[in-house]
Amino acid sequence: MPFQITVHEADRIIDVVYPPRPSAEDVTDYLKRIRETIARMNGPWSALVDQGQLRVMSPEMVATMASLNAFAQLHGMKRSARVVSDAASGLQAWRMTKKAMLTIPMRTFETRDAALAWLRNPDDE
Repeated sequence: MPFQITVHEADRIIDVVYPPRPSAEDVTDYLKRIRETIARMNGPWSALVDQGQLRVMSPEMVATMASLNAFAQLHGMKRSARVVSDAASGLQAWRMTKKAMLTIPMRTFETRDAALAWLRNPDDE
């Protein structure tokens, strides 16, 4: 199963759902498609990254995704919400964010609804 990318146009949110076990081919395909999607946003946008199904990321994949996050921030990403299934997944997401040296607001959630609410209503904190 490949990465799923959905754009919520009205909210300017790029919504990505990670597969449980992404292959190298899945990652290569995703990087191409997500960079094209980011370019089409042409301005500020937010990210919803659903890693709830993801089991584990290799160190190489963490580095690749950290690089992608840095690219995304340079190309308009203003907020990032991650959905994780457990504490270990949350730690993995935190490591990736730290490696990317993101300076934007980033939070981790247990549900997609909570993540979307935070992205849609940033002043409700």
